[in-house]
Amino acid sequence: MPLLFYAVTSIGFLPLLYAITDDLVLIGAGSYYMGQEGIQDDEEPLHYVKVKPFEVDRFEIKIVDWFFIANWAVKNGYTFSDSSSSPWGRPYWYFHDDKDNFPMNRVSWYDAIKWCNAKSEYMGRKPAYFTDNAKTQVYRSGESNIRNTMVDWDSSGYRLPTEEEWERAARGKKHNKNYPWGSYIDGSKANYKESGDPFDDGSAPVGYYNSAQLVVESKYSLNGENEVPEDQFNDYGLYDITGNVSEWCWDWYDENWYSRKNINSSSFGPNYSGSNSGDKYKIHRGGGYKDGPGMDEGKPLRIAFRHVEYPEKSRRSIGFRTVRSFVAEKLWSSSIEFSGAAINWYFLDWFGYYYQTETNWVFHSELGWIYPTGEGSFNNWIYFPKTGWMWTAKFAYPFFFHDEKKSWFLSIQNKKEYGWFESDPKGTLYLWGREYNER
Repeated sequence: MPLLFYAVTSIGFLPLLYAITDDLVLIGAGSYYMGQEGIQDDEEPLHYVKVKPFEVDRFEIKIVDWFFIANWAVKNGYTFSDSSSSPWGRPYWYFHDDKDNFPMNRVSWYDAIKWCNAKSEYMGRKPAYFTDNAKTQVYRSGESNIRNTMVDWDSSGYRLPTEEEWERAARGKKHNKNYPWGSYIDGSKANYKESGDPFDDGSAPVGYYNSAQLVVESKYSLNGENEVPEDQFNDYGLYDITGNVSEWCWDWYDENWYSRKNINSSSFGPNYSGSNSGDKYKIHRGGGYKDGPGMDEGKPLRIAFRHVEYPEKSRRSIGFRTVRSFVAEKLWSSSIEFSGAAINWYFLDWFGYYYQTETNWVFHSELGWIYPTGEGSFNNWIYFPKTGWMWTAKFAYPFFFHDEKKSWFLSIQNKKEYGWFESDPKGTLYLWGREYNER
């Protein structure tokens, strides 16, 4: 269900009905051979890996989505580096797409994982990254080299993929191939150095390689103009796995990690602490528009190639996409239980006070008797005796969506009658409160 938002960002005014929707692809539990033999030493040995199910973004994170979440985050205790406020958008010579539709870049590894936490909190999911082993302090500011033990791997929140997850998603169903589509690359398949598209030495709009893209004759093109464009998403329907911007992963880099790690369990990479990580790199994968396919460079556009960069660095050619662990989250898991005489009373920061009975019926302090179900604070179906089932979430409340009537309703608080709603036949409630608040 698409959800519409009204927002202003630091890079300009978003469309009045700007829609931010999750478009993630489920990667089922499975096994594959990770790495590649005979090209780069740190990609060996080829080894068998088992991965738990997870969901991954179909597209790289766009500039417009970065600022939508980042602006909210800054107002709620988050800090980001200065470089992330000025990403490089479309090349100055290209005018056929909005600059905000290009992949986010000039974002450090630290900023990327903080943004993941911010999106989790905004959407009502449990964040994944913390600054303590007890997982009580959400990572929101600074440059903290959090350890593997400070990550809630069972959270439903957004995070960066591990190397194993990234390569599993990138390979799809193909074994021991260089690229998501096979063994060879040309300019009809990805945006890379001298590929013959309109973006040489610049990123392409997210999802541009969809069989309708322009491939042009170029003096320095590597035969891109000789090929017929084809759909270049991979077996799982993921775009821009190869080229455009390289993508941050969770793992620290260790050139000998493939021969050292325990291949019988999921790997989160080496575990360095803040005291011994000063000269260490983080992994990013997929290659970017500055990389070429040549053997003299180690063929850095290959799926198996392990790019590295310091976590505090931000590059125009590095961005990211997010993943989520495929787990169920308890309804309203962030509720706080009252102590003392107020037995069975809870407080939910966005929803208010409610009393939990021994059944699933809940008495809400303003909405009266309701019957909620769903997950976390991001997917809540609530039954109201007078109106039937309605949907809401942390980022939507106090608006509710009535599935049968296919329209939005606004809850009116402080009324004598519990569960009272207002709808607007003209549809102005689709503006998420702007018209309503200005009345």
